[in-house]
Formats: sequence, C-alpha cells, structure tokens
Amino acid sequence: MKTTATAAGPHGTRRSGPALALSALLAFGAFGAAGELAVLHSVLAEDVAGGVDGGLVPCKAPGGLLCAPDAQRPAGPSAPTVSRIGVEMVPALLGGPAFTAIFEADGTFTYVGEANAERLGEHTGRVDVGALHQVMRLAEVVAFESLADTYASPFLDNPTSYVMVEWPRTTKVVRADAGVEPPVFWALRELLVGLLQTAEWDD
Repeated sequence: MKTTATAAGPHGTRRSGPALALSALLAFGAFGAAGELAVLHSVLAEDVAGGVDGGLVPCKAPGGLLCAPDAQRPAGPSAPTVSRIGVEMVPALLGGPAFTAIFEADGTFTYVGEANAERLGEHTGRVDVGALHQVMRLAEVVAFESLADTYASPFLDNPTSYVMVEWPRTTKVVRADAGVEPPVFWALRELLVGLLQTAEWDD
C-alpha cells in the first residue's frame, strides 16, 4: 500500500508528498533546468517517479529516461479510418482568402485558390503524413459525424468555412460561419489550414 508523506504547511494546513516535492524543487531553482510544466509533471506523475510503481526500468533512451517493459508499452496509434479530409474558406463581404484543399490519407492534396489567397488556381502537393493522420484521428475521436450540417450566423459579413471528413462509406460536410462554429469544427479547420503552411508544393 502506498503512503503519502505529509507535513504541516502555513496556518497549520498539511501538504501531501507531491506538494512538498514541488516546494523543494522551487526552493532549489529547478525551473532553471526544465520548464515549469515539465517540473510539475515530474512531481504529479507518480508512476514515473522512481520507476517503481509503473514497473519502469532503465533503458538506453537519451538522458537516462525510464522505459516500460515491452509487454507494458502502450500500442501506437492505429491508422485512421478517414480516407479524405478537406477544408474550404469562403470570403466575407469585406474580403478574406477563398480556397479549397482536399487531403488524401497518403499525405497528398489538391488545392484550388479562388481569391485573396497566396496561391491562385489549381495546385498539388504533400503534407507530413504523421501530422495529417493526427488530424484525421481527431475527427474520429470527437465524433465529427455527429455535428449539425450547418451553423449559420445572422450577420452577413461573417466569413464561412466548410470542413469535410470522408470515410469509405460515408461523407460528412459541415458549414459554419465565423463566430458560431463549434470548437471541434474550429480546431479541425485551423489544423487543416496549418498543414498548408508547411506543405511541399509540386509547383
């Protein structure tokens, strides 16, 4: 059975082991060697601390990191079932970029820039497959197919965007106006647009 050390804190309160450890790290300036969140994680993630509770063993990872035995290592992420995913931007009355980008599961994409975009006309290219698959998995995890088809704003000057997710047997396209899009839609749209920023273009 695990026990947690406690000690009296200010005003007679008692602090648990992690709190004491964090206080000690702060006192010795541990944040100078690692980021604040890294230090906090090392305190709160008790399974990692000491490599005992989580069954971790030394390995040859850089920095003397601890590794779980092969039987305990979590399996890597499975391939997404999404076959294609896309984003389309429609400008508002006051302007804005207008383009469509459709990404295939192998990382290739087709792009059509219509107005106010850095690239106009038809183009093709490739994005990082690992990053694309993460976006596709996100669409699956958040149940994109359960969103409503349309999220309309009463304001005519708000730009509109579309996100498409296609599976082998079904396709879901959601339209949303700026300011009323659900967080899931917003996140997927921004991630897809971001993929274009680091894409390798064929021309």
